Amino acid sequence: MLYRFYDIVAENDETEYSLDKEYTLDIPEHDMSTAVERQEYLGKMFDALIAATGCNISSFSCDPS
Repeated sequence: MLYRFYDIVAENDETEYSLDKEYTLDIPEHDMSTAVERQEYLGKMFDALIAATGCNISSFSCDPS
């Protein structure tokens, strides 16, 4: 499923900074019926966004695209 990622905040050793760019990424469907499964899905979103940006991401907003 495609998600639009925006309001992305990245961090380095000492500071946080906002990324101006938005990303649309394909995140595979996932069962979200339990808290553990929802946490795993959030981890997959962070992993995909970190791979796309090359930055250490601390927070983001997303919507289905």
